[in-house]
Amino acid sequence: MRIDHENPAVRVRRAPRGLPAVDDFEVADVGVVPPRDGEVLFRGLYLAIDPSARRRLPAPAHAPDHGPLGDRASVGDVVVAGVSPATCGLDGAVVGEVVESRDPGFAVGDLVRGGNAWQMFHTVPGRLLDLLEPGTSLSSELGILGRPGLVGHVGMRLIGRVRAGETVVVSAAGGGVGTVAGQIARLAGARVVGIASGEKAIHVVSDLGYDACVDRATEEVGAALDRLCPDGVDVYFDNVGGAVSRAVFDRMRSFGRVVVCGMAAEYNAPEDDTGPPWRPVLRKRLRIEGFVVQDHYADYPDYRRWMVEQLDAGLVRHREDLLIGIEHAPTALANVLSGRSRGRQLVQL
Repeated sequence: MRIDHENPAVRVRRAPRGLPAVDDFEVADVGVVPPRDGEVLFRGLYLAIDPSARRRLPAPAHAPDHGPLGDRASVGDVVVAGVSPATCGLDGAVVGEVVESRDPGFAVGDLVRGGNAWQMFHTVPGRLLDLLEPGTSLSSELGILGRPGLVGHVGMRLIGRVRAGETVVVSAAGGGVGTVAGQIARLAGARVVGIASGEKAIHVVSDLGYDACVDRATEEVGAALDRLCPDGVDVYFDNVGGAVSRAVFDRMRSFGRVVVCGMAAEYNAPEDDTGPPWRPVLRKRLRIEGFVVQDHYADYPDYRRWMVEQLDAGLVRHREDLLIGIEHAPTALANVLSGRSRGRQLVQL
């Protein structure tokens, strides 16, 4: 697809039914909005694709209550990429270069993080941007050094409180969040078992140091967990929900902790999942806690300093799955939702 717009953006052409398809979207010119006082205009260089973007797409006519199939966006809207309404740069899903500034805190050529739309140029208040250091790896600022990395840190260290000697299971283990969460558990001295599919199931063991991984494409998850976790699971970092999580849930140990981070397996479902069975919650005295990372942004500076140290020491690895061209953002979203992405899914603009 040839892109010759002044400010190309991906709009919703029709409400997706189930897994979004490329034909559900179209590229359109939305124009460049000149910045006003206190605002910054920047050109996006990388766009992050999160599974939660599915939740912000419009619901089809057969789901008027905006259940799992969609949110309150409308056909014709530009796809929302980050948290909305934004409160700071970490809410955004774009990194880029300032081309015009009417905020004294930013100058032309500065590198920034922010913006929450699938488009090339973004005009946003300076207070909603993060100023990045020159020479930084921009793609990392949307992954291991950005919000996904912080999500893994909060979920595993602050919510899950992983300890040495425990057995930890991480679903979507090969994704941007799962790879961080699992490696944090490994550094804490836990035994880490991932759940992934195909090449990613090999990657998290051979490259990231997981002790084992269930390949859900070739193995029944419950039976594999019985083999790999014969004494049960102490901490479950749940990225997907659905049947995978139920299989882990049934194998939790007494006083185990379930960290609810995401529900990627349910974002395309026509109705809500029925939730966990409550009898084992009572009998095993389980603790189940969900979280949203926006509540923990104050922890980001400490996390970033710690993670930079781990990366510099070669103790943590990460990888990115890159598609080139904004027109490929819908494909990237489908890849994330279907498990085809390998690492943090990005689109180079």
